[in-house]
Amino acid sequence: MFELRDKDLRAATFSWLDKTGPFVDDDRLDEADDYFEYQDVEVTTTGLGEAARRTKAGVECATYSFVGGRINFAVSLLRVDHGLREERYGRYSVSNLWETDALVNQALAAEGLIGSWPALIEAARRRFPNLEIGELHANSALAREPFEASLRDRSLELMKVLNDYVAGRSEAGVDGPVAREIVETYFTGERALFTGESATNQKMFAKEMTFERTSGGSYFAHWHGKISHRFFRMHFEWPLGKDRKKLEIFYLGPKITKS
Repeated sequence: MFELRDKDLRAATFSWLDKTGPFVDDDRLDEADDYFEYQDVEVTTTGLGEAARRTKAGVECATYSFVGGRINFAVSLLRVDHGLREERYGRYSVSNLWETDALVNQALAAEGLIGSWPALIEAARRRFPNLEIGELHANSALAREPFEASLRDRSLELMKVLNDYVAGRSEAGVDGPVAREIVETYFTGERALFTGESATNQKMFAKEMTFERTSGGSYFAHWHGKISHRFFRMHFEWPLGKDRKKLEIFYLGPKITKS
């Protein structure tokens, strides 16, 4: 603990904490099955719940906890369960800090805040080596859209799923157990994150959904990842040929087939 001797700064700091933030709901990540527990205690609407959502999405984050209390939070990692006890979807290990010096060091070492479309594309290229990501931010459809943190986080979540899928294939391009599980979880069912356009939309918007490959040539990419906020979509290469070592992302922006 440390003592803040500047009374004006102390008053301003406590006023900010009390009235302005940081609050979980200010920048909450979208999650379809939004229920999380830690040691059988629900943490969905807490900072730990948000950290679990971001860890699940592959977004760099950590929590800061105070020492003491009924539950000992002076440990790392914090194992957070996703889903009801009767039907768990997974468990996520959240990095946790409880010493001021460690918090400062973590903040200084963390990747710079992604605050623009170009910065998002640059960060995605670093994080996801199995994806081929072109100059998505140069597309006027995205460039004229206001940047928003929730769109950033959801885009990274979708890209992580696709990156993990490619990582789960063999050298011969055959889906292994992890890749098959990803297809089953995210590409099938009424609430699938990734779907193809209807036959009608494929015909009506064929030109709009045909993109230039970074390596040359064109590709008709009607498969897309869904971002419900502001009706965004991410179009990508699917199905992935056995000879392909990377999966290409062609478009990020407002829904193309939106009437």
